[in-house]
Amino acid sequence: MGTEYRYRRNGNGKYDGDLLPVDFEANAASLGALTCRVRTGVELKAALIAARKQSRTSVIVIETAYDESVPGYESWWDVPIAEVSDNDAVKTARTKYDEARKKERYFF
Repeated sequence: MGTEYRYRRNGNGKYDGDLLPVDFEANAASLGALTCRVRTGVELKAALIAARKQSRTSVIVIETAYDESVPGYESWWDVPIAEVSDNDAVKTARTKYDEARKKERYFF
């Protein structure tokens, strides 16, 4: 939400027109960051290693499609259940959440 930048169409006040081209690499560089654009996992690993050696802000730009997701994963972020609660339903949900997290796969 809020990351698909579009032009307004027909003055309707909604951002539902053509995609607005945004050069995130140039934008970050204009603010003084060291930048790098990557397209593969190998390039990402190399960029992360290089960025960790820098003494200033580094930005790694990865073009993605907002509407593509990992199969079997209904969300693109993790919003955990409260860790502390007096409510038994919340405690049960947190236990299930913690167990499910153990099954997550990490790619890097």
